[in-house]
This record gives sequence, structure tokens and C-alpha cells, in this order.
Amino acid sequence: MTPRIDRGLLLTALKEVPYYRDHWRDVRGELLFFEPRGIDWERRTVTGLRLRKGVWRMGEYTLPRTVYNRCFPEPRALLAKLSEAIGPENVFNQRTQLDKWEVWEILSAAQLGACLPKTYLFEPQDLSQLLQEHKSLILKPRRGHGGAGVFKLTLLGPELVLITSHGLSFPVWGEALYLPILAASVPSGQYLVQQYIDSLERGGVKFDVRLVFQKNAEGKWEVTGELSRVTAAENLLTNGYHAVVPARDVVPPGTMDELHALGRQAAEALDGNMGGLGELGVDFLLDKEGKPWVLEVNGKPDKGLFWRLGDGDMLKRVYVTPLEYQYYLIQAKTSAPGSIS
Repeated sequence: MTPRIDRGLLLTALKEVPYYRDHWRDVRGELLFFEPRGIDWERRTVTGLRLRKGVWRMGEYTLPRTVYNRCFPEPRALLAKLSEAIGPENVFNQRTQLDKWEVWEILSAAQLGACLPKTYLFEPQDLSQLLQEHKSLILKPRRGHGGAGVFKLTLLGPELVLITSHGLSFPVWGEALYLPILAASVPSGQYLVQQYIDSLERGGVKFDVRLVFQKNAEGKWEVTGELSRVTAAENLLTNGYHAVVPARDVVPPGTMDELHALGRQAAEALDGNMGGLGELGVDFLLDKEGKPWVLEVNGKPDKGLFWRLGDGDMLKRVYVTPLEYQYYLIQAKTSAPGSIS
């Protein structure tokens, strides 16, 4: 009989994760790391890496009792089979590549609309009217990440539009020219058009704020990570950041509390509509008046950014909290009526 490990982590490609090895005492028990091709559905086993007391060992194991999905994009068919095998409540982070339009619709319905930029599905025939209304627009892929494929359009005059992308800007005169350029790069239905928000600037730089929300040992959403990415004021995006600093270095305490409340509301709304979530990154921007805006929600926030802060306690929370949530799922299952402890 193959051994069974309670907590599994599904990775896009099997690899050792040094943090868990180096901090195995914080992990409290065994972990099983595996990849999609390591699953044997007929035998209900996985071939993967077991981590026990800081030592990795390759082997074959029974499907774990809980699975923390870290694949991007999420393998939906595989996660559905896993859910059928071990129970849908025991598989979380089932959505890692979020559709920005779906996110915007859910958050708008959750009364967060006042903190969301005006957002539209991209249709070429609407662009001229939207430019007249907002003067500056952002075009972004519905399922993009890392700032890839993002454009800024700025109306400079009645017919003159400035297009900015990948650090380059060029003026284009008239719809007859700029619409074909965009149509070639921006497929209809696959992009969003978003109101551009002028960011608060300080000393020639601007910044965003990322909060990581994860379900904890009590099954509740908790802020486990906070950081700010700082870039030159002239840059379009903060993805090409110059520095990563503690969020509280740039955000007043009262505003930080507001961001926590908004982010938790967003996490609860998305989880309530999508289900199967356990970790989200919520990106905020402060405008020139200091008002917070929800810019983006990420289904697989980058833990690597937190290494740059040098905050060991925060790093521990970001890495370990999902594992504690797995214990919560196990305890909930064993304490359910009719279960055998």
C-alpha cells in the first residue's frame, strides 16, 4: 500500500522549493510536491517529491488529502478530476489565471464600483467616444499578466492620439490611422479598455501597493503580505519597478486600513462567486488626491517579490499560511458528521 501525505502542492513543473526545505520546522509535517504528469488516475497515486524534516525524497504516494494548486494557468480539467477524487472542498486555488472582465463584473456587483476604474470590453467602434470621455485610456488583455500587451492611449487634440507601449510613445493622427494599428495588436473581445488613473507621485517616482490575501488556519481571509513597487513617474507600469519597499513606507496608516478592508471585500466577493480560491494578490493605486483604486487581482501572486523586503516574518506568512489552511480543511473533514477521525 502506498503511503498518503495530507498536504499536496500541485506545480506546473516538479521542482524543489528551497524555502520549505530551509524552514521545515515551520511547515509542521510532511508535504508532497507533484506535477500533472505525475498523476496515475487508474491507481489514484502520484509520483512526486516528499519533504520531511528538510529532506527531499522522490517516490510514489496515494493522492494527497488536500491540494494547493500553484499551476499557472490552472489546468481546469485536471483540477476537476482531482476534485472528484478527493472532494472539491479539498482543492483550492482552482483559478490562478483570472479573467479581468469577470473580476470587474463581480467586484462591481459587490459595491466596489467606486474604487474601480471605468472598464469596458474593447470594441474598435467605441474607442473614439471613450477617448473623448476619459482623455486617457489603458488597453490590457483580459487574461494577461506581467504587463504584457498593455497600451496607453492619450487624446492630445481633436484628432491626435498618443500611443504608449513598452516604453515607447508615438503620435498618430486620426481614427483612420490609429484604429487599424490597434486592431492589428488588440483583438476584439480579448481586451479591456480602462479609464487611466493618474497616480500619486513623490520625488519623481510613483508606486502601487500589493496586498496578498490568503485563507488561514481558521479558514478566513487574512492579509499575509504587503509591499509597494516603485518606478519612475514617467513609466507606464510598475511592473518595471526600480525598487520594492514596505507598503507602510509610502502609504499612511489610515489609508492602509482602507486598503485592507477593500482587499478583503474583493477576496470574499470573488471567492463567493468563483469558489475554490485560497490566495489572491490585490493591486492598488493611489491617485493624486490619495484615493485608493483597485487596479488588478492576481490569482497566483508572486511570492518572489517578498524576498526583496528582508522581512522574515512576512515571508513566513506568505509561504506557510496556505499550508495552515490545508490543516483547517483536514480538520473540517475529520470533524464533519459521520466522518471517522
